[in-house]
Amino acid sequence: MSYTTEIIENGKGILHTGSGTVAGAELMSSAATVLKLVQEGLKPEFALIDLTDVKNFAVSAEEISRNAALNNGISRYLPSAKVAIIAPAPDIYGMVRMWQAHIDSSGWISHVFRRKEEALAWLKKEVR
Repeated sequence: MSYTTEIIENGKGILHTGSGTVAGAELMSSAATVLKLVQEGLKPEFALIDLTDVKNFAVSAEEISRNAALNNGISRYLPSAKVAIIAPAPDIYGMVRMWQAHIDSSGWISHVFRRKEEALAWLKKEVR
């Protein structure tokens, strides 16, 4: 898979990492997995999504919308989560901003960054 999901920092965070070609179905599968985990009691405080190594973001606007709907479901369990997204490529950055518009009412605080260092510094300040 070119989009992976792992639990980090003893359950305090979730790391999503994309590489190569990332398809919408992978995003949906990942969101469904996280939803199941939080329904079972996982309570991460933050998510870090690293799209630095993605060469082709094969995700449609409709898939962004459906993924955001799943994420809004997750936000019912984690209403104050912090989400940092690393998206250096302009086209991916734009799609992530579209996703942000869809999850605006979730309660999540999310930011899109061009560089990993900026994302990690922001998370360090936001998650105590």
